[in-house]
Amino acid sequence: MTPGRSSRQAWEPRARPRGSRPLRLPARRHAGYTLVELVVVVGLVCAVLTAAVPAFDAAADAAEAYGAARYLSGVVARARLEAARSQRTVAVRFSRHVPVTFTVVIDGDGDGVRADDVAAGVDRTMRDADRLEDHFPRVRFGISGPVSGIDEARGLTAADDPVRFGAADQVTLTPLGTATGGTAYLTSRAGVQFAVRVSGVTGRARVLRYDHGRATWRPL
Repeated sequence: MTPGRSSRQAWEPRARPRGSRPLRLPARRHAGYTLVELVVVVGLVCAVLTAAVPAFDAAADAAEAYGAARYLSGVVARARLEAARSQRTVAVRFSRHVPVTFTVVIDGDGDGVRADDVAAGVDRTMRDADRLEDHFPRVRFGISGPVSGIDEARGLTAADDPVRFGAADQVTLTPLGTATGGTAYLTSRAGVQFAVRVSGVTGRARVLRYDHGRATWRPL
């Protein structure tokens, strides 16, 4: 042995005592799921989805009805602004057939928006016939069963006209800011009831939702 040198180099393996067994690490458990566990998990997911889908569908139905009411109130609001800008009478005209359509017409001869002038082309159409169903398939003009009337004392039923803006079925908006007061009623497939009410004094449109439980209208 060379002086100052160890009898075993650092890289040499240490000798194992005779008769001893090599150290064995415990086998790692295979991570995974059994078929039974997978079936249970899939069953739970399906049960949760089955319970959640009706709630999601009801929320989507109400949201679409609200969107339709906001859309219609926006049409009235833009017509009101155009009347003030152009200093001409502007009208939102509703059809009397189903499905209900609406157009925006501006006065062309200073005597207001009249059916004969519209037919003759004197009163010009600013917005072609539009339908709520084209934008909101779940929504239509209608009344979902008995509701309290907004502009009248009596209650309304599904048989009543949902567009209630006088005999002409049109919202007339003047340059002075006044309008034909009235209400258009909208309902969803699930019976969620909204209304767009136009004030005759200011010409402003606002959206209301009907609370069937309390039989009252709630402004939004």
